[in-house]
Amino acid sequence: MSRIHGVIGPTARGVEFWDREREIGQIWKALETSSILLTAPRRFGKTSLMLRLMDQPQDGWWAFFFEVEAVDRPEAFITEIIRTLLRDQRLDRWARQSKKFFGKLANRIEEIELAGTRVSLREQPAPHWQETGRELIERLRGLETKIILIIDEFPLMLERIHKKDNLAAHELLSWLRSLRQNPDLHEKIRWVMGGSIGIEHVLRRIGAGIKEINDLERIHVREFSQDSAREFIQALLRSAGVQRISREILDKFLEVIDIPIPYFIQILVCESLNEMKLQNKRTLSKEMIEQAYENGLLDLYGRRYFEHYYKRLRDYYDPEMADTAKALLTEIARRGSLTKRELWTKFQAHMKGQGDADTFSHLLSDLENDFYLVGDHGRQRFRFATKVLRDWWLRHHAL
Repeated sequence: MSRIHGVIGPTARGVEFWDREREIGQIWKALETSSILLTAPRRFGKTSLMLRLMDQPQDGWWAFFFEVEAVDRPEAFITEIIRTLLRDQRLDRWARQSKKFFGKLANRIEEIELAGTRVSLREQPAPHWQETGRELIERLRGLETKIILIIDEFPLMLERIHKKDNLAAHELLSWLRSLRQNPDLHEKIRWVMGGSIGIEHVLRRIGAGIKEINDLERIHVREFSQDSAREFIQALLRSAGVQRISREILDKFLEVIDIPIPYFIQILVCESLNEMKLQNKRTLSKEMIEQAYENGLLDLYGRRYFEHYYKRLRDYYDPEMADTAKALLTEIARRGSLTKRELWTKFQAHMKGQGDADTFSHLLSDLENDFYLVGDHGRQRFRFATKVLRDWWLRHHAL
């Protein structure tokens, strides 16, 4: 069994990357013919999976990773692509061959020293960002290998651009689709767009249709399987020096965590080991794991992690819908689950009878796509997507 250490915070790379053979195989299979929309809640391992594509690409492929959550203009997006490509040593020869192109961008971004090439770009490539970006992507066709451009937190970037300039968000969506649909570019270049919030909600706020992304093959990053989660927990414990690990203890971890999400598993293991040391014991007990969950995961780490879920209702939903969503989530947290009819009644009460069926349907879909809720039985009953989020919501926001 591999020896690993818990990675709480940074992305998992190298020997710390665990499992995910199914998703990796699925992604490479899809990339044979399509670009991809990769979705997952925060901390499910989406970014680690993206970086794995870059660190260990298949033969004949190079992958480049761009984290764009903070980008708020299309020209800044193009700038980020340029910066990242020019800093990659694999592209030194390509950059020298493209020196004339980069020379046209003089005085737009800060100076970058590149083996044999000095590029001085002080501002960003506006207002002709579409032309600049297209020529840049077309030049990548000259490489002998196929290229994957990995864009992490794509929906968050779109949301930020939309808040500044909605037309620019529309233009970027259409521009990217045109690149993906270009048969000459598609022969050599694929895109992997990743997001930890539902892109449908963002598209609706922008006023764009689903057609802007319907060419992307959607792949959802899921939790670990039960067997993989047990092996992961065992590897974490053994790396920490714990040798006597019963099946009963492994199952207790899974019972407490419910859905085996890598990030939460690592926190729970770490806090359980801290509890064992605090009690001056050499073996873990079920009670220690429960205490670690209540005092460590839900309190110490929970506020840092889950406040994002609470805050983004305010940031990405209209004020009225944010308040309504909080009311529905609180009621579901208290009762465990609610039928669609019960949620409709609660929705109407909160909206004082002014809510319509379309608005209600969109809100439920948004809460599903943004990973708050899951629908069971043909979406006729809804519950929290994870036990941990429900327990945290009950503790901190179900007043």
